[in-house]
Amino acid sequence: MEPIPKVCMDASSTDAPVNGSILTPSSSLACKPDNYLRTALTERKFVCTAELVLGRDHTCGEAEAFVNEAAQNGIPIISLTDLPGGNPTLPPEAFVSYVLDHGLTPIAHLSGKDGNRSLLEARLHGLARLGVENILALTGDAQKTGIGGQAKPVYDLDSVLILWLIQSLRDGLEYNIGPRARRTTPFSFYPGAVVNPFKVREPDLMMQLYKLQLKVAVGAQYIITQLGYNLRKLHEVKLFMFREGMGHVPLLANIYVPTARIAQRMQAGEIAGCVISDKLLRKLEREKKPQRIQRAASMVAAVQDLGFAGAHIGGYGLTCRDFLSIRETAAEIGSSWRDHLDELVFPYPGEFYLLPPDGNGLSQSKGEYQVTGIKPRASLSQNISERVHRYFIQDGSWGARFFGARLGKDRTENGNDSWRRGFWYKLLQPSFLYRKATLGCISCGDCLQDHLNYAGCSMRWCHKELRNGPCGGSRVNGTCEAHPDLPCIWNLVYLGTLAVGDDPRKFGHILVPPRNWCLDKTNALANRFVGLDNRCKRTAVSPHLRAGVGSGSH
Repeated sequence: MEPIPKVCMDASSTDAPVNGSILTPSSSLACKPDNYLRTALTERKFVCTAELVLGRDHTCGEAEAFVNEAAQNGIPIISLTDLPGGNPTLPPEAFVSYVLDHGLTPIAHLSGKDGNRSLLEARLHGLARLGVENILALTGDAQKTGIGGQAKPVYDLDSVLILWLIQSLRDGLEYNIGPRARRTTPFSFYPGAVVNPFKVREPDLMMQLYKLQLKVAVGAQYIITQLGYNLRKLHEVKLFMFREGMGHVPLLANIYVPTARIAQRMQAGEIAGCVISDKLLRKLEREKKPQRIQRAASMVAAVQDLGFAGAHIGGYGLTCRDFLSIRETAAEIGSSWRDHLDELVFPYPGEFYLLPPDGNGLSQSKGEYQVTGIKPRASLSQNISERVHRYFIQDGSWGARFFGARLGKDRTENGNDSWRRGFWYKLLQPSFLYRKATLGCISCGDCLQDHLNYAGCSMRWCHKELRNGPCGGSRVNGTCEAHPDLPCIWNLVYLGTLAVGDDPRKFGHILVPPRNWCLDKTNALANRFVGLDNRCKRTAVSPHLRAGVGSGSH
């Protein structure tokens, strides 16, 4: 499947405040700051990125023409995607210089789906060398096409851990060359992240919001939403950010103008994470471009009036004239967007809302969260695993003291990995058989089952092997983006956490480090007892202070 050609343009490259009207650019791009995005968001100017999808070729005639036209029409920010849709395309670093040469500010998307942590760090150094500050950290879509068949997924770091890497590079990353300690040259990236507020089910939505908290806590300086067609849900994420201490983080609304064909693919799940109601699809099948342009303009006017920091405007086959029309029409609509609310809220039947309705088509800003009061029932294996953990594995338990002392002694006396051939290590081998039978353990050796409340192994049941919450690609029924016959494991984790009486809000405040591949195919329980796994490396973080990362805690 070829990626959707998507181009987003600036809806308001102006000096207008967030709650003001949309104006046309008041000065030439030659006078803009070096990093227009950072300055505009810091000064609370309503700003939009112009997103450009590069094709599957090293020639970029259409992309170059778009950048030329953007510079001529006062569009200062170009956002460049990173192999979207799971398809091969030109990466953003191949085109950022062209954007910079035209006096524009680039945003380079960086996803973890195609390269491990070493490559991601190398790409960041390369982008820093090119003078690119703005990075949009993404987990990335599941792979679809490639030469000879589907490509191998990587996902060594997800969006949260890419932000963690970027934060580490901000002050310089320590490393060794032989006995000598070195540090990379610090670089002040301006990283952002994405949230999907359009999830239909409670587990999907709440886990998205908890992961949003993690993203802010580890360094996201701005947030862009997934594309969607429900202003009430879009507004809810802004209310959530304000109530949870993240109101200082700029939020940009993604406004995509779909054709009927694109909407059909979204509804069918061919394009990950998108929610399209039957009502919207029927409208799109009857409409022409002018009606779609009008709806986009109303949405731009609405998000500006509601206090968003900016808007992503994009769509298949839109011309520069179309984008300018959206901007001009949005300025004309202004605060009268509420007259068009029926064109901005397309609910999905039975969908979950975080907050109660306000009677005017949106949600109450001060209402109680509508999370379920029903406690799911824990499975037999989950109950058994929780009890074994409490009395045998948990820090301070007799099992941890007994085996920790003996395994630690073997490791100290034998060195290297020879302790893994000792009596006490072999005595723990049946634990792997139990984990494999009940949780689907793949023997990564760096287990986080206690963090997941033994609801299932995310290394086995998550296609992307994520350790800090779900991606945004799950389908409307809660199943996996890549395997629609399987439920998203993070939905089961949410329910399993409630089932054992734990608080799922912890997933927004505990950072799990990346998997240590030195432990692959070793006994996770033995690694836990001697302190080799991730347990002692997890970090409590807060979106309020961002002090958990970059403070020497890793």
